[in-house]
Amino acid sequence: MGVLGLSTYLRENRRLSEAHRLDTRELLADRIKIVVDGWSFIYDLYRSSGLPWVYGGEYAAFGRLVRTVVEAWVRVGLEVSFVFDGPCPELKFPTVVSRLTQTNVTNALVFFRTSSSSRANSRFLHESRIIPPLVYTACIECLNTLPSSINDHVFVHYADEEGDPYAVELAGRIGAFVAGSDSDFVILNAPGYRGCIPLDEMIWSAAEAEEAVVQDDDFQPVRKPKSHKRAVVTSGRGLVPPADLKGLSLAFTSYSPTTLAAHLNLPITLLPLMGALVGNDLSNSSSSSGKNVQLLFFERGMSHAQRITRVTATINSILSASSLKGKQKVEGVMDLIDKTVTALLIRSISTMGSGEVEKVVDRIVEATLQYALHKSPDDSKALWPTSICALHLPEVCPILPMMSRMERHDIREAYLQAYRRGCLNPKILDLLQTGTSWPRLFLEVPDLETVSRALGRPIRQWGYAILHDALGLPCPEADLDEQTIGADAEAVDEDDEEELVDVVESDSDEESTSPDLLAPLRGALQSLQVPEDAESHISDDRIPIVTEFLRRGTRIAEEPVAVPMISDLLASISCSAPGPVACQSEAQRLTVLLRALRSDSDAVRTLPRRQLGAAVCLRWIIMTLHERASESKDRDKERWTRREALCFLAAHELDSDPSESDNSPELLDRNIQLTAQALTCIEAVDQLSQILLISHLLPSIAPTFSGMAFHRRLTGVTPPTVSQPLSDACLVDLSYALADERKKKIRKTKGSGRGASVPANPATGLFGLLANADA
Repeated sequence: MGVLGLSTYLRENRRLSEAHRLDTRELLADRIKIVVDGWSFIYDLYRSSGLPWVYGGEYAAFGRLVRTVVEAWVRVGLEVSFVFDGPCPELKFPTVVSRLTQTNVTNALVFFRTSSSSRANSRFLHESRIIPPLVYTACIECLNTLPSSINDHVFVHYADEEGDPYAVELAGRIGAFVAGSDSDFVILNAPGYRGCIPLDEMIWSAAEAEEAVVQDDDFQPVRKPKSHKRAVVTSGRGLVPPADLKGLSLAFTSYSPTTLAAHLNLPITLLPLMGALVGNDLSNSSSSSGKNVQLLFFERGMSHAQRITRVTATINSILSASSLKGKQKVEGVMDLIDKTVTALLIRSISTMGSGEVEKVVDRIVEATLQYALHKSPDDSKALWPTSICALHLPEVCPILPMMSRMERHDIREAYLQAYRRGCLNPKILDLLQTGTSWPRLFLEVPDLETVSRALGRPIRQWGYAILHDALGLPCPEADLDEQTIGADAEAVDEDDEEELVDVVESDSDEESTSPDLLAPLRGALQSLQVPEDAESHISDDRIPIVTEFLRRGTRIAEEPVAVPMISDLLASISCSAPGPVACQSEAQRLTVLLRALRSDSDAVRTLPRRQLGAAVCLRWIIMTLHERASESKDRDKERWTRREALCFLAAHELDSDPSESDNSPELLDRNIQLTAQALTCIEAVDQLSQILLISHLLPSIAPTFSGMAFHRRLTGVTPPTVSQPLSDACLVDLSYALADERKKKIRKTKGSGRGASVPANPATGLFGLLANADA
């Protein structure tokens, strides 16, 4: 991701890089600080780990790898700060939808349209890889439970919005590099920032001295004077260090924005403009709706390096011409963008439609603005000026407005601290900022209804209602009524887009047509003017709408979902709350969760905490699928059997790593669908417990789940073994909802019936066929 072709350009111009080497035998007095892009780390580590993905994820093994890598970094003298993305900005929605379609939806479609024998091939699985959906939870769990000897040199930050600008700003404050896979880290810049370290250019090596050979006789080998013992050097490229950490060293390469700007002969402040013109996540066609801007600037056969050269040369020519006497000066950045776009166009402006050039300029402006960083008013290098944010003061922190629709400082503080501790998934903040929900997509049968809607939505709606009751969700405009929910919502969106385009194109009366940029702020301030003792936190006539992005067939579709009233939900489970549910005691909040998921029984409550999540998820799946089957006989096949339920429970009790020597279980469509249902339910239950601020009472079962163990038990390779209290708590009262055990079909060999004869020495090959024909 990042600027198209910039990573390749940097590799082809090695003089722009700087080499570094760290060794455990020669530790520096001061540790080198790096800020790690969390999601780049997760993707690269799982890809290089060799762990299978197709079974649903090996989260315990992945967590151990996370600890191994972080421990190795600390041992060679690094101080590590992780940064994970916050809520996704609305401008990035087309980018995210495009990537999900390409990686998750398309890859899953190809997988299920491929024969069983072909899709079990390692090359096919590598090319159609889908990141397991719960790796984030497993990674955070590992980072939060590091031993003190490592934890003193490891810090975890959760960005207010996108992680890239936050990481660079943090790196500038502490004088660090940023390690990641995004070339945007060579474009972004801040005072004190040392540059970008590509994760795939990290090289580990470990040297081991050979043991001296002990001779029992009088023979002694002749050695040259002052000779050194030869060492066996093991090395590898990537994040995973060698198994033996003795004599460990790490070599890596860094690239600085200052060096790149000097090489391109550009002011460093214009690198973002160069990146937007060449093509980044917001300006290229693969991630944005509308026409491909780059097709207007470059010939089709032009390489990425040639595009970078053409853009920089064009900017330089405009800046140089403006410095000459008698030439028109460049009046600010907008004028520079306008002139550069006009100069780069390979078509005549006269052949372009009305307003088309202005739209291109707007796209470039938006793509450039994503690189803007917040500036500290006092240029302070200190972290955590307040407990709200590590970098920003409250008045400029982006995260504060989305949690300030209510005048309940105690609730806001509780959620804010939970987010900073990693106890509130950034996906939950999407609800607060943009009113959207992005359930994780994984491998599921494309011909069936997505499990995110069937199993996950009822749980998520509880979370929507509780969060709206506590902090308030974005509400639609007053003139939008219930007709926007459903099919008419798309038409309303199209009408809104046309109105926005008209406003942009009409510039005759600037004061009357320009959008009011302060309107969102005024709306937020008005929502703050709610008395603390108000019984109704949100006006009943303004029902918030959450837009869920789910798979619909072979595409990602937006589905508006009305947030139910919390009072109605509580009444349905015989509960009541005098105020927001988030303000109730922990015991009351746990009761709400268990009753909402229909698992409030003594047998479930007495389970150990590490088993409670598995029991709740399994019971929800069994009851939900049973109810769906009662509505339609076609869905009866969805129901789980008792054996399948026990296999799910046993998949959380596996302590050993998935060994490469073990035979991989067969990939059956039903088992894949069962795994998709389980993963969706785990994610939904985790988020509900986090919204209720009781994730410590209901720990996530994601870090202990093994997809391969689940499939092995489902296929009969390994029998399921589950403790009696756990199986009773989950299944004793749900026997009516379980399906009958499915009998395995015995395949009859063709020609093996009564009276069939098999020749003792059948002729094979071409000559055998000819002989049989003559006979």
